[in-house]
Amino acid sequence: MKEKVIREYIRKIISNKLSENNELTQEGIVSGILGHFGDILKKANDKRFEKKLKDLAASGPEGKKAAADLIKSIETIDNAAKKVDDVYADLGIKF
Repeated sequence: MKEKVIREYIRKIISNKLSENNELTQEGIVSGILGHFGDILKKANDKRFEKKLKDLAASGPEGKKAAADLIKSIETIDNAAKKVDDVYADLGIKF
């Protein structure tokens, strides 16, 4: 993206954030913008990962097995992380 386009995009985000809440601080605005860009990058990375995983699965029987094993591992990690989050919540610890 060209710098001019990025600057205009950021101006629009700031304007929208200020119209939603005129008590925002500079730190709040910057945090909101960085969060927005972080979300965009996460979506792009997720799409790229999904495509690579499909390509791996389509590469043959070994690729299909590797993709399935990876998906299972990710699910196991996600479930373990959720259990840890639940324990923290039960203890009243917030992040």
